[in-house]
Amino acid sequence: MIAHIIAIVRIAIGTIGLFFGYYELFDNNLEAALNTITIATVGIVGLLSYAGHLIFHQSDARRLGWESSTPYYQYEVGFAHLSFALIALFTYFGNWGLAAKVLTILGYAIYLLQVGILYTWRCFSERRIFSRYFLRHAISTLVYVGLMFYFVAMVMRAAQLTLF
Repeated sequence: MIAHIIAIVRIAIGTIGLFFGYYELFDNNLEAALNTITIATVGIVGLLSYAGHLIFHQSDARRLGWESSTPYYQYEVGFAHLSFALIALFTYFGNWGLAAKVLTILGYAIYLLQVGILYTWRCFSERRIFSRYFLRHAISTLVYVGLMFYFVAMVMRAAQLTLF
């Protein structure tokens, strides 16, 4: 039950963060857009994901359909989210600059892309493509990731940053 509440709050904060980040970006306020996405969509969402996967690992595993007698996978995922959350907090509060924030968002988006692919793979292998699980986990994660990648691309173009 707690894992469901954390997931709902996490999705709400991530969505609101993306909305306001895009709003600031389209208003030509690049720094505010990056700050919003960095702190909300990576930092807070990462901390909530950490709590859900590590502290409430049993209910989170049930929520995801990954029930196991050992919580090591949940711990690993929780610490990965915590790592990105801490990087987001460091870049935000440490004023590390635009490029560090872009890399933080890009790194989290790449991590979440593999999560979305894993959910999709699971749905295909279990023949659950037209299921609530597929829509709620695979599709929603991939849409979220797509919005993060597009945001990064727009910011990089506006700031004239390149990957190489």
